[in-house]
Amino acid sequence: MVLSQDDILELVTYLVTSARGLLDEPVDYGPMRLLTAAQRVCAQAAPRVDDLALRALLEQLAGGLPRDVARRISDPEGYRRALDEYCGAVAAALMRRAGRPVDR
Repeated sequence: MVLSQDDILELVTYLVTSARGLLDEPVDYGPMRLLTAAQRVCAQAAPRVDDLALRALLEQLAGGLPRDVARRISDPEGYRRALDEYCGAVAAALMRRAGRPVDR
C-alpha cells in the first residue's frame, strides 16, 4: 500500500472538509485546495514508489505545486501554464505506465 491508513484518513478528511468549505469560499479556492491535496499525496507517496520515473514526477509535483499555488494571484498566466505542464507530465506518466508511446 502506497499510503498508510493514517495517510488515507488524513487525505479523505482534507478532501471532505475542503468540499464543505468550498460552499462558502471564493471560487478560485477550488483549484488551490485540489493542488494542495495532490501535493500531499505526492509528498507521502514518492518515497514509497519503486518506479524511478514516477517517483521523480511525484517529487517534482510535491515541490512545485505549493510554489505555483502561491503565484496564482501574482502571475495568473504563469499559474495556468504550470498547471498545463503538470497535466501533460501526468498524462505522459499514465501513457508510459500503460506501455503506450508518449508524444512529448
